[in-house]
Amino acid sequence: MYNEHMTEAFKVLIADASKLARSMTERLVKKIQPYTEVIAVNSVEQALNKMQSNRVDLIISALRLVDDDGTKICEYARENHHYLPVIIISGSVDNRLKKRMISSDVTDYIDKAAGQKGLEIFLQGLLRPDDEIDGRILYIEDSMVVAHATKKLLQNHNLEITHKLSVTDAKDVMPDRNTAYNNFELVLTDYYLKNNETALGMLDYARNELGLNKIEMPFVIMTGDENTENQKQILNEGANDLIGKPVNQEALVKKIKFQIRFTQFHRQKMSAQQ
Repeated sequence: MYNEHMTEAFKVLIADASKLARSMTERLVKKIQPYTEVIAVNSVEQALNKMQSNRVDLIISALRLVDDDGTKICEYARENHHYLPVIIISGSVDNRLKKRMISSDVTDYIDKAAGQKGLEIFLQGLLRPDDEIDGRILYIEDSMVVAHATKKLLQNHNLEITHKLSVTDAKDVMPDRNTAYNNFELVLTDYYLKNNETALGMLDYARNELGLNKIEMPFVIMTGDENTENQKQILNEGANDLIGKPVNQEALVKKIKFQIRFTQFHRQKMSAQQ
């Protein structure tokens, strides 16, 4: 069954061959979010072992580790159908590296030349506390009773909700890429909807027709299906996260804010670079 893990402490995996670098990054993480649990390793092998036995919410890795390339950690995460923000720290951001880093495996990267202050600013954007997060959500749910309760819950957490009953209705408020990008920062949807529609229809529309990737428009999908293979398929189709039904309210809010935090950070970073 899919774990509602976001009610637990935030967990960051730090992978770096340098003990000093690991220690400095850990101090920065805990300075920004004091109660974060940090898992520190120096090799790809150790990282994969930790990922197999622990839940991880964010990965910060050097490009070169003692036994292999840090991007192997990213590949492992993607192959196992987990959407994890994966940040690579490198001291050689040249054209070859940029081409290599901008991929579906690596979420983002930061140049070591930016120093500790640069890394701190970077992490502050990723690790803002939940109570500082607000955002605009497109919510798809065909039950008015469920929708009313969920909207009230999310609005109490400074989240702006646009509710639609179906995928067809939802597409009307996301007619093109720019409108979707400018009006919403996350899509929350039940998996099964009226008129034999499912969340996969909305996922396909956003990912393939509008060209919005997981960072640009995160999807959180509510499902009562406990079949692991079916859950993996939903993630593989482009969902960022799942939440089981009946919905744990605290877990729902944390999952949504986690995704919004990251997409807002990415959007701000892209805007600053333009």
